[in-house]
Amino acid sequence: MTHLIIVRHAESAHNLAGRIQGHHDSGLTPKGLRQARRLAKRLKKFKLDKVYSSDLGRAYTTTLEILRHQKKLKVTRDPLLREIQLGAWEGMTPEEVDKKYNNGYQKWLKKPSACHIDGCEKLPHFRKRITARVRQIALANRGKTVLIVTHGGAITALLADWLKADFDNLLLNLELENTSLTIVDETDKRVRLKAINDTAHLTETELRKDYKRF
Repeated sequence: MTHLIIVRHAESAHNLAGRIQGHHDSGLTPKGLRQARRLAKRLKKFKLDKVYSSDLGRAYTTTLEILRHQKKLKVTRDPLLREIQLGAWEGMTPEEVDKKYNNGYQKWLKKPSACHIDGCEKLPHFRKRITARVRQIALANRGKTVLIVTHGGAITALLADWLKADFDNLLLNLELENTSLTIVDETDKRVRLKAINDTAHLTETELRKDYKRF
């Protein structure tokens, strides 16, 4: 069995501004740094064996804050753990997308998989990329506790796979806070979800008032 602790990165500047990120990156906000540091203190009680992070800066910076309290660990920075690439929409607000792309974001809100975005990674490819990589990590670390720092869309893809749920439905209706924990025990035959969107380490002011996924 592999014990997986999966984290969504801390709040980024684009999260705060309501801008679509995907592979486009932005640094952590002061609030994001506070979130990451609170999470780091909480994770001190876990005996982590391996640490993996998306190579995007918002996830990697979150990971480095965690590792301040895990001195002997090194991080594997992995591009396969990135958020979905959202092509031409990256860096834009939903309002800007609607204005430039004929209400494109409103179409996304109806059915993401049916929405065409120039340069966007297809949802089935994204889901396969994330789930296959996490499965590889779990298999390579049997008997260990592994921390994975990634993105909201990536965690949603994993949950859709584990729960055999409709990915479109989860993308539109599942809320995952910055620095939330999703905790899983995975074996060769089954997955046992122990926590989803656990934010016990955050104060009320460190939770989002507006939900900004990507």
